[in-house]
Amino acid sequence: MQVIDYFSEIQSLIKSSIFVEIADVEYEVKSRGLGIVHGMIGMVDGSALQFMELVNTRRDKMIRLKYRFHFMNTNGEMVFRYDNASHHPEIATQPHHKYINGKKLPGLSKEVGLKDVLLEIEKMISG
Repeated sequence: MQVIDYFSEIQSLIKSSIFVEIADVEYEVKSRGLGIVHGMIGMVDGSALQFMELVNTRRDKMIRLKYRFHFMNTNGEMVFRYDNASHHPEIATQPHHKYINGKKLPGLSKEVGLKDVLLEIEKMISG
């Protein structure tokens, strides 16, 4: 898999979602296997997701070197956030962690990608 293949998957995912109203996404190819995707996705209910993924594709395996997904409600308040910054060595899932309503929740996170996060948001919107 090349990084452009992953970017194509993301584009298809965003275009096919009935919950996405607007997307402002940038794709940066650094090399054949290295790239950054980042931007903002506005949802049909007025909520929004800001995100960034730095990915490296090697031998049909995709590695997220760095990521953050920051989901906000219609008032711009954080609903949840995932990231893999290594600033919480005390949690078992280090470096992967999740915040809900501003509180770090140890043990509730694993590595996530845009597809995982969009599915979580879609479930929240659909009730």
